[in-house]
Amino acid sequence: MQRSAVVAVDEYRWSTDTVTLECITDDEEEAVGWKYREGTDTEVGTGGTVPVSLSFYTPTTFRFEFAANPDAGATETLNEFDEEAIIEPVDLTVEADEGVLRIDTDALRVTVGLDAWSFAVTTSDGRTVFEEQREDIDVHGDLRVDPLGYTTVERNNGPNRVTNTGTAFTLAPDEHVYGFGEKFTGFDKRGQRIESWHVEALGTETERSYKNVPFHLSTRGYGMLVDTTNRVEYDVGNTSTASGTVEVSDDTFSFVFFYGPSFKAIIEEYTALTGRVTRPPKWSFGVWMSRLGYESREHLESITARLREEEIPCDVVHLDPFWMREFHSCDLEWDIDQFPDPESMIAGLHEEGFHLSLWEHPYVPTGTDAFETARENGYFVTDATGKPYVMDNLCQGDYAGAIVDFSNPDAVDWWQEKTRELVEMGVDVFKTDYGEGIPEDAVFANGRTGASMHNYYPFLYNRTVYEAIADVNGSDEALVWGRSAWTGNQRFPMYWGGDAQPSFNGMHSALRGGLSVSLTGFPFWSHDIGGFRGTPSTETYIRWVQFGLLSSHSRCHGTTPREPWAFGEEAVRVFKKFATLRYRLISYLYSYAETACRTGLPVVRPLVLEYTDDPTTYNLDTQYLLGEELLVAPVFRETGDVDVYLPEGEWVDYWSAERYTGGQTLHRTVPLDEIPLFVRAGSILPLHESSQTVQEGSPDEATLRVTPVSTGETRATFDFYDEDRDRVVSLECDIDADGEAIDLSVEDPNATPSFVADVVDIDHPPTTLRVNGEDLRAVDADPARGEWTYDATDRTVRAVL
Repeated sequence: MQRSAVVAVDEYRWSTDTVTLECITDDEEEAVGWKYREGTDTEVGTGGTVPVSLSFYTPTTFRFEFAANPDAGATETLNEFDEEAIIEPVDLTVEADEGVLRIDTDALRVTVGLDAWSFAVTTSDGRTVFEEQREDIDVHGDLRVDPLGYTTVERNNGPNRVTNTGTAFTLAPDEHVYGFGEKFTGFDKRGQRIESWHVEALGTETERSYKNVPFHLSTRGYGMLVDTTNRVEYDVGNTSTASGTVEVSDDTFSFVFFYGPSFKAIIEEYTALTGRVTRPPKWSFGVWMSRLGYESREHLESITARLREEEIPCDVVHLDPFWMREFHSCDLEWDIDQFPDPESMIAGLHEEGFHLSLWEHPYVPTGTDAFETARENGYFVTDATGKPYVMDNLCQGDYAGAIVDFSNPDAVDWWQEKTRELVEMGVDVFKTDYGEGIPEDAVFANGRTGASMHNYYPFLYNRTVYEAIADVNGSDEALVWGRSAWTGNQRFPMYWGGDAQPSFNGMHSALRGGLSVSLTGFPFWSHDIGGFRGTPSTETYIRWVQFGLLSSHSRCHGTTPREPWAFGEEAVRVFKKFATLRYRLISYLYSYAETACRTGLPVVRPLVLEYTDDPTTYNLDTQYLLGEELLVAPVFRETGDVDVYLPEGEWVDYWSAERYTGGQTLHRTVPLDEIPLFVRAGSILPLHESSQTVQEGSPDEATLRVTPVSTGETRATFDFYDEDRDRVVSLECDIDADGEAIDLSVEDPNATPSFVADVVDIDHPPTTLRVNGEDLRAVDADPARGEWTYDATDRTVRAVL
């Protein structure tokens, strides 16, 4: 095995938005008499070169591509990017001076060493954002990490072949790194080795993961997306604290570089390129009830009957593999012995306000009619001989099966037709389980092997199912509940975190994984409330319920019962308390879902996303923001002890209304029926009446809880999604420093909901209260539209807008 590095530039050329560099590597340097070329006049040395190209999409975003095997051409990407969504005019200035090439846009300067290769990205004010590492040496003068280059391996005692390409980059002493998909290890990835390669993770406590996305964010103000579907390996300061490395198992190394400098700006640009999410159906934000599993129609209907009897809000029930016949998962056909007359069963569920989710995986067991159909028609991934790639222990139930080849349009049509039949029957959503098991030597209909299809397969799998549902129900009602994912999978919502242990450690790792994937373009994610395999303690279950019901989506699931009554009366009481809160927040969550569609920003947010300049947030993975207005700190100890960090600003305890100044850590012992929940002062929080199921359409009435800051002027805003009119309504509230004047504004006075504003923590009645510039009339109690009242006991002004 030999490593070759780029050492200099032989020539360069440029066009309006692209610079191409023909580079010399150290294994060619002795054989080539080279010089760099300015323009096209300088003599070029004889011998081979390797190309590096820089293509600018915008002044702050560019694509870097290094092809180590140029005669074969660069590897064609499988990732589906929408370059047109981000392209802007770029005015490049390219100048060379004293062996250095400077490529300038309005926002960035890329500097390339010509005589001796170097690569750096700086801002217009000279701050280094990214720099290739070539100075990390040990006491012998040897490099600790490999700079830009490629690795060749001898094959069969003879020819050499390029197997890997990659580079090294500097890590600043105060730099922090996030992302890489759903990673269950420490939230800040500095110091870790990371592999972007899907595996059956068998839990959520290791580096192994189901959702790998080769995209990371740095507190230096940049994001990097490696454009490949092959295996990617990172060393983020593990071998050397001064350096990071990225290696791709391919002869082409390509990445897209995004400069923000804010994380929000980077995520918006990144998701515009890789694909924005479609807003999930509103009912999906209700409670999902599931376990492994409800084994018959009678069993399922007993669960739904008790949910309604106990008045536990719930919108979705899920059937795991038992809806299919034994040894037939996954042929997508009902076991009508266990689930007789499924059409009437589904109709009954719908009448009771339940949506139905069915489990599936993309593997078809041998010995079934579906297997024979797929084999005869070539719908399976094959081995090198062209036969179906049959493996034992592939399917649910530990029996042999083959893998549906979603690169084959005919196989896609076949699977989608089976899916559409179920959707037409009334099935609402599919849990698209698995998808991580593609062998590297498998062969696909598109000519690719598993080496490049392994990571990409979940994209094809989830898209196939998602589009089949959309064909029948429309895109507004399309949804999957997926486990495996790659770059761009966020386009097909949504995903859950796999098989967490039923413990506080499992609960914490589920949160870490969710926060990590939220920074890689996935705005919606969930987890198994209670953990997956085994039975959680009552305390763990209740604490997980609180966390789960204050997540983007909420599903109870595990190998043993996860219905609240299985854990006693107190669990039922707490479950109902937090389910009621969740359903009061549906308009809030749905408004942030609309924001996610437009920006790619997540509903559940790590604090570092909103408070990137606050060093305390850099490693904070035990709490999160739900939207921007609510701060949630799950409890991970049976004792109820929890530390809560409040970032800058002012925060109000949701339960007690006590106020706290930001920039401090609170040490709390929390009763079992509470979770630390804080409202950001200077905010508007929309609430409405709870219900047993999510109500479609805009609420008839929404209460706007306005929380002013305690001192100084308040300006609070919120973008409310008016579902009936399919538009965002901007809400504003301005309060002067003395609380004498309150000015409320509704951008669209004809918005569907009737808004009631509760302005809390007001010491005295205001002198004036205006809505859209018009004075409202003060009354003693029970205000009607155009009136307001003041409650001295609650210190609250209520105005009916």
